[in-house]
Amino acid sequence: MTELALKADAREGIGKEKTKKLRKQGVIPAVFYQKEKSQAVQINELEFLRVMKAGNQLIELNMDGKKKKALIREIQYHPVNERIVHVDFQGVSMSEVIQVLVPLNFIGTPVGVREGGIYEVHLHELEIKCKASEIPHQIDINIEKMTIGATLFVSNVTPGDFEIITNSEQLIAAVVTPKGTAEEETAEAAEGAEAEETEEEGTEE
Repeated sequence: MTELALKADAREGIGKEKTKKLRKQGVIPAVFYQKEKSQAVQINELEFLRVMKAGNQLIELNMDGKKKKALIREIQYHPVNERIVHVDFQGVSMSEVIQVLVPLNFIGTPVGVREGGIYEVHLHELEIKCKASEIPHQIDINIEKMTIGATLFVSNVTPGDFEIITNSEQLIAAVVTPKGTAEEETAEAAEGAEAEETEEEGTEE
């Protein structure tokens, strides 16, 4: 995974008014922790949004002239304006085995969609275990051969240099029959059954 750098300055003063003032200046309060140690830091909002847009989970934090590898562990958003209000960074070593959520990237268009089916996604990411140096940017899944009625479960995903932690029985995606079509087929089947019963009754008389 390609790393992105982000500058993190030591944050002095903790409290609601202090953090509110920082956010008005385009600065996000954050915490960097590794094992049992933690440090209050602050990061530039625009720079962090750039890192998020790139989709990288493993970043290089420049803290007081020292470079530290870190994962974005938690992002808190404002409930109204949805701006980022706080970020948690977890320091890691490149050889350390960690658990992370990695987004799924679906490739192609299911055959079933071209036949009139509806493609539904139930899971957008998988939790995996791997070395920090081997975190995949995304997990590619080819869905082109999915026909109407086909389902894709976590157990169908072939792991790379990682172990899948997400429950293997969870549904990832499916191609289903349009609701209207299914109802029409059920109605037609019911009508057919009724017609057969009527014919049998008439024959018995």
